[in-house]
Amino acid sequence: MRTNRPRSPRFEDLTETTGIPLSEEGAGMMFTRYRVASGLGAGARVLELGCGAGQGLGLMARTARSVVGGDYSKALLASGRAHYGSRVPFVQLTAEALPFRAGAFDLVLFFEASYYVPNMDLAFRELARVLAPEGTVLLVNANPERPDFIRSPHSVHYHTADELRTALSGQGFAVTIEGAFPVDDADHGSGSALVGAVLRLVRSGLEALGLVPRTLRGRARFKRLVYGRLREVPPELREDFGRVHPRAAIPPGPVPGYKVLYVTARKPAGA
Repeated sequence: MRTNRPRSPRFEDLTETTGIPLSEEGAGMMFTRYRVASGLGAGARVLELGCGAGQGLGLMARTARSVVGGDYSKALLASGRAHYGSRVPFVQLTAEALPFRAGAFDLVLFFEASYYVPNMDLAFRELARVLAPEGTVLLVNANPERPDFIRSPHSVHYHTADELRTALSGQGFAVTIEGAFPVDDADHGSGSALVGAVLRLVRSGLEALGLVPRTLRGRARFKRLVYGRLREVPPELREDFGRVHPRAAIPPGPVPGYKVLYVTARKPAGA
């Protein structure tokens, strides 16, 4: 008798990996987080969790002491290994049980993936364990408090800015949170603030009706109607892939005005 086993989530359908079409804003979001990370990672031992196929690891490797990519998806890891060869090691892992010794890294990156982790409390403890004293975690996530927020399929929980501040402070980190890509910014590839407002209404309507495509390629078909030609994600980001967008410090409290959260958590010297 045949039994129906639950399928593992296909994270490769939800990841900005090789060949995925992006708008100019999407390209800027992707490029900005790796440029910010490369500024923190000069001379450092770097681990990226949820690295996918490692599009940003080449940028990191130019200035870092060492770089390791880790992800849950075998398919994404295989794609990264095929591109980088021996330049970058890739490891299959889960964030709740990292296969590294204590203090192994100076910088841990976790971009747009923590909301898929079933137990982020364990993952926060693991982040603290594998970081060396004075090490840094850079976590970048979609902001769930934006007015037109849409959850990703297979997501478990999107932490708000205050939730991230509390969780990481509880592990002894000194936490700074910044917002990027203002919700009302007209400079997002649509050409005007009016178009941006219309897009937010459309996003909210599609979400309410359950019509949001469940894969990034599916969402790209909608984006082409708005933005026209999109650009594909290359196997490795180039210096001219996008532009670096500004960030603004965020005090405690609700954060409705930004699309993206940048969370920098620093481990004390004596920890």
